[in-house]
Amino acid sequence: MQVQQVSPIFQLFDQQYTLAKKLFYSLTKLFKSKKAIELEEKLIFLEIYIDLLSRIHFNEKKLKFQLFGPYKELFKSLKKVLHIKLIQEALESESIKTQTTFSTYERELLRDKKSIYTEAYDVIMATPLNIWEDLYREAFEHSKNLRPLMINTSTIQIINEELEFFKFDSEKKLEAKEIKDIYEGLQEIITLENVRIVSGLNATFTEVVHKHMNELSQLLYKWYQNHLFLQHLTYTLSEKEELPSKKYQALISSLKSNKKKLTTKVVSQCQHLFSDILG
Repeated sequence: MQVQQVSPIFQLFDQQYTLAKKLFYSLTKLFKSKKAIELEEKLIFLEIYIDLLSRIHFNEKKLKFQLFGPYKELFKSLKKVLHIKLIQEALESESIKTQTTFSTYERELLRDKKSIYTEAYDVIMATPLNIWEDLYREAFEHSKNLRPLMINTSTIQIINEELEFFKFDSEKKLEAKEIKDIYEGLQEIITLENVRIVSGLNATFTEVVHKHMNELSQLLYKWYQNHLFLQHLTYTLSEKEELPSKKYQALISSLKSNKKKLTTKVVSQCQHLFSDILG
């Protein structure tokens, strides 16, 4: 592979792409949730890289759609695998902590898990193999002759757009979608900072800011897991004709309490990071 002809950042793409393609081919032979989740992570990077290229080659209006469009269905199904895995882990943790079994819900969860895994495998098998070669070829071509100034301008543009979105009124209640968007936006900023460093540019933020970003990202992960668990449990129980038993009512109450506490912490840390430090 002639990575020396293109920008150093293409080496990052080449590395992540190679791992993603290997995971994909492995999943076509045998579906494993761990590998499916790893592939979802790699696709996040590939999408960010493609977004970066589309900013640099802004005259090609549909570049991002053309390159990542064929992966959208796959990405969506793999994200469902991640979500159900997070819910299952949260349930197991809650069962151990409270020394309580939630057999009825666990059966429903396993049924949903089986359906999601089956759907993901079907999507994997229906995904044309040529999209991998097409993606690599186009990414390679569009990564030629990238100068540091181009990468600098485009990464700063995306980072600033994310930061602009994060500016919020601390008095205003953050909705679940907004918190989820902040989580995903932070992941994108952290990834772009790595891209900058690999390409020989200075990081946009100091080590202290990166530390705060990583801490907030970890907190948002906990919030997101609790949110998914509460959402799935509430929906599953609402499908039943009978009222939830006391142990399920207690579980829902506990999850709502956790969500409230985590939301308060998220708002506080967001305020500190985006207003006090970066404002």
